[in-house]
Amino acid sequence: MPDTNGSRELMTAEDIHAFGVEIVHDQLVEAGWSIESADVYADPLELPQITAMKEGELGFFVVRTDIYPKRGRIEGEETFQKLVRYANSRGGSCYFASVSIANSEGKTEEEMAIPVKGVAYNVAFDGLVKMELPEGSA
Repeated sequence: MPDTNGSRELMTAEDIHAFGVEIVHDQLVEAGWSIESADVYADPLELPQITAMKEGELGFFVVRTDIYPKRGRIEGEETFQKLVRYANSRGGSCYFASVSIANSEGKTEEEMAIPVKGVAYNVAFDGLVKMELPEGSA
């Protein structure tokens, strides 16, 4: 599949998402979480991608990944609430992880935004944000 990088293959949306889940998975392990499941194919509108335990806390992790200069984000209040309710109904906490990846071979803003397979990436991940419903909407 030719692109502006010659004949190099581009990452699909699924590849980009899976890469972000892998990044967050590794960060969680490094932070002492014990991973119970990680599913890059979990429906992002319905299910968190990672489930893990740490110090008795069950955590459900929602991962969104995008290509530089964008950052992964949750689309819509309904999706946000559905994911939080999913975690709460299972006795857990819900966390959001926004990831941005940039092609490290890119010399310009445009080149950094081309998701070429097999190259190194610069990663922006600022940590986890706990997702909670507003008072009275449980």
